[in-house]
Amino acid sequence: MIAQKEFYFIRHGQTDHNISSVNLKTDHPHDISLNETGRSQAKRVEPVIASLPIQTVCSSPLQRVRETKDLITVNIQVSHYEIENLGECSAEIWQEMRRNDHFSEESVAWGFLNRVREGINQALLLPGPSLIVAHGGVHFALCHLMDIKEHEWVIDNCVPVYFFVEGTGKWMAKKLN
Repeated sequence: MIAQKEFYFIRHGQTDHNISSVNLKTDHPHDISLNETGRSQAKRVEPVIASLPIQTVCSSPLQRVRETKDLITVNIQVSHYEIENLGECSAEIWQEMRRNDHFSEESVAWGFLNRVREGINQALLLPGPSLIVAHGGVHFALCHLMDIKEHEWVIDNCVPVYFFVEGTGKWMAKKLN
């Protein structure tokens, strides 16, 4: 279960490693930096992020996310927290999540989904609304965990998304640009 509290999410900016396609995800050989396009993406979305009622910023500890977070929150004066459980999944987990709707405890994605659930709940315990800066796999896992139907689960780099619960108790997600 995920705490029913609104939040904002953004995937990190582009890296040289993920230029080709989010559908062809491969494991990163090491913690990598944004490329020039990724830095430009973050700078372009910064005014949108600055206009949001963000109270806390939570992020993955990986370098590409830290760089994105620093660029998009330059004009936001709130507390920042790194949450290990918001880190990215492996290529094997990504492929399994893309192929399946249901996961058993034996699946490789099961542990990742539970890790993301723990990470997002940790973030949602903090003053909100929070901005979560993380990865495409984390966004996909969130959409699965929240059973979101009317939103793309695979998102591009630096696309802000607003997650909220409507009156019926159903999670919704809306792209902000």
